[in-house]
Amino acid sequence: MSKSYPLEIENVGDDTYIVMSRGHHDPDEFMRKVREEGYDWPLGMPTHRWVKRTPANDGDHTCWYNFVEEGTRGAFPATYAHEAYGDDRYEIASTVAEGAKHE
Repeated sequence: MSKSYPLEIENVGDDTYIVMSRGHHDPDEFMRKVREEGYDWPLGMPTHRWVKRTPANDGDHTCWYNFVEEGTRGAFPATYAHEAYGDDRYEIASTVAEGAKHE
């Protein structure tokens, strides 16, 4: 049985804009929630990844999120959006993808 995760946006970037939510969420719903929560950064199309959280020992961070293969011990599904500009921005990429569906 797969676990269900609520759509909760976390800012996980350091000097790069990155937002994440545990669970594989619909990309459009994810981005609506990101914008509702006030993140107006230029972000790319959300992707579904498998992530493992590991402790950080550098004194500046509490943990690191590492992309791993599905099935890796301790991994969880996540929806990620990274900093992006130009045609890679979500608002542009999603419009292009939607247009391609109707051709």
